[in-house]
Amino acid sequence: MDTKISSLVIALAVASMALTPLIMIQNADAASFKCENQSGKPHAWITGCKDGWYDHDHCLSYSPGSGDYAKGYKVGWAKGSC
Repeated sequence: MDTKISSLVIALAVASMALTPLIMIQNADAASFKCENQSGKPHAWITGCKDGWYDHDHCLSYSPGSGDYAKGYKVGWAKGSC
């Protein structure tokens, strides 16, 4: 019985490690799609949005910069999750 449970735990651990990259890629794709679909926003804002989302998803430090880039970064950061 213990062998079956141990095997199941190992299988779940391996499966979760295998699926983690897929989840991270989906988050990056969502950032690209949602940031680019903001109509009327300047290119710097869109770039900041993507960078903020990426940084927060990868647990990097908050570094917004300035101007339109910083405004977009703040929005992207709020959508990311660490």
